[in-house]
Amino acid sequence: MKHAALVGLLAFVAGVAGYPWLTTQLARRGAGQRVQSYSPQSHMIKMGTPTMGGLLFCAITLAACLVFDRTRIGFVVVFALCAGALVGVLDDRDNVRGRGVFGLGAYQKIGFQAFVGLLVGIGLDIVGATRQLFPGLGAPDLHGAGIILVSILAVIAVSNAVNLTDGVDGLAAGCSLVVFAGLLAVALHQHALPVVIVSAALVGALAAFLVFNWFPARIFMGDTGSLALGCALVAAAAELHLLWFLPLMGIVFVAETLSVIINVTVIRRFHRRLLRASPLHHHFEELGLRERRLVACFVAAAAAGTLLTVLYARSRGAVA
Repeated sequence: MKHAALVGLLAFVAGVAGYPWLTTQLARRGAGQRVQSYSPQSHMIKMGTPTMGGLLFCAITLAACLVFDRTRIGFVVVFALCAGALVGVLDDRDNVRGRGVFGLGAYQKIGFQAFVGLLVGIGLDIVGATRQLFPGLGAPDLHGAGIILVSILAVIAVSNAVNLTDGVDGLAAGCSLVVFAGLLAVALHQHALPVVIVSAALVGALAAFLVFNWFPARIFMGDTGSLALGCALVAAAAELHLLWFLPLMGIVFVAETLSVIINVTVIRRFHRRLLRASPLHHHFEELGLRERRLVACFVAAAAAGTLLTVLYARSRGAVA
């Protein structure tokens, strides 16, 4: 517990001290956000806001792990975080250089994510994190090709889900903070020090990021941050034997993704919209819900899903 508090506090202080500098440096280099055509008109004022803010909370987490923990288990989560960030940097780089608002092409991004998932799956298998992957459900343990396939699919799904959620100031960061706080609670109960360090560092660094990302945001995490968080979430959940519970912990991420899939399907098949806009947060914006209240409601939903996950996992013996 003392380690977690210390790591979280140091990460928060480092973030609060570092983000003003990073914001200035990104602005000088023209690393500004470009607004997608499907975004509400109110988002036009966000044009040019420095992006790629995920660089700092990833760097802080990496530093925390190098100082406080150097085990192979911790390395897998940190590798997932940094590998996801690297894919995000490639995407953000093309974005800010004007090579299209969407950065990497869809197939390019999925290809990179699949490769990250492959490596993460291999790492999870090596450190033995596949034990009781789906605890309490009577499912067999996954090893080798099984965990690698699950890892690839999970990395692609979760990292893209977090990415879709990152469309309103403070939304992705707030929901991710809550989820990693839940993982921290589980890791503390399991005495899983490597995951404690990673989760505590991310909670502290994300809290610092939110100081500058809350509406009106002075910096965005970009794909650098959202893809990194998604990849790290998969690795940390797998190591805590909570991979099966990710849809509940990440209920907001799931809702955002489903809203896009459903809306696009309805438009293509019936030539009409089920939602005014998608992802889901844009729908509520179009209904007139202000950003701060929207984020507060979504983060509350994420907190409820995370709390239920921790309680359910303990009752079924996933947290032992």
